[in-house]
Amino acid sequence: MDIRISNDILKQLSESYRKIRNTARFILGNISDFDPKKDSVPYSEMEELDQWALMKLNQLVARIESSYAEYEFHTMIHSIHNFCVVDMSNFYLDVTKDRMYASKPEDKARRAGQTAMYIILDTLTRLLAPVLVFTADEIWKYLPHGENDNAESVMLNDWPAVKPEYDNEELERKWDRLLEVRDSVLKALEEARNKKLIGQSLQAKVILKTSGDLQKFLESNKDILPTIFIASQVEVKAGSNQGIEVEIAEAEGVKCERCWIYSDTVGRDHEHPTLCERCASTF
Repeated sequence: MDIRISNDILKQLSESYRKIRNTARFILGNISDFDPKKDSVPYSEMEELDQWALMKLNQLVARIESSYAEYEFHTMIHSIHNFCVVDMSNFYLDVTKDRMYASKPEDKARRAGQTAMYIILDTLTRLLAPVLVFTADEIWKYLPHGENDNAESVMLNDWPAVKPEYDNEELERKWDRLLEVRDSVLKALEEARNKKLIGQSLQAKVILKTSGDLQKFLESNKDILPTIFIASQVEVKAGSNQGIEVEIAEAEGVKCERCWIYSDTVGRDHEHPTLCERCASTF
């Protein structure tokens, strides 16, 4: 049997491996103070964003089971790589940094994010074990473990199962719509950076102009928009058409030296005059 190989193919494979490994390292860093036996948050009490991440993981598990059953190992690796890059690195792990780094260690929202990350990496490690044996065992060595896990080796543990409770079509439709808007916002932010209007996204106030059902949808989800755009403020205004117009302005307020978010609450706490109200409350 002929096997196609070249420097370009090897480079592509090594890049895919690096992305998967770096995702694992990043999650391990974020859950370094997490003990699943006492810190886990029930799925029903998690943030919507965490539930979305577990939904995407559940879909991945289903695809991987099918790929292994059909001996389509290239599809398996491509699916895991795509999950690590698109769903995790480019979105979920990026937008949850503020929650991980700026919240109190025991904050429930932070623990919810850590619970989701723990489940994600635990599942990924089991999925990778048949093809990346040594890497999977290396990750397993540093992972915190539940009461029913065999900590000696990932190979001595059960295969992950699809969990029906993670499936949520309504949640998927909602976040697909939010991510479409996010794509438009990211393009506008990049243009603003190129024009030197802002340096990084937290220096921005995002103004969304739209109408009808989309305006109502964005208004009803306004609290989560700064998080998914990684912007300091978001304003939703009535527009003249059914599409969406994105404007980028300088963020209002003063930069918090701890979380880097611009806020008019910076300076209100006399003991911590350089911090916003949220960050001051963590001390």
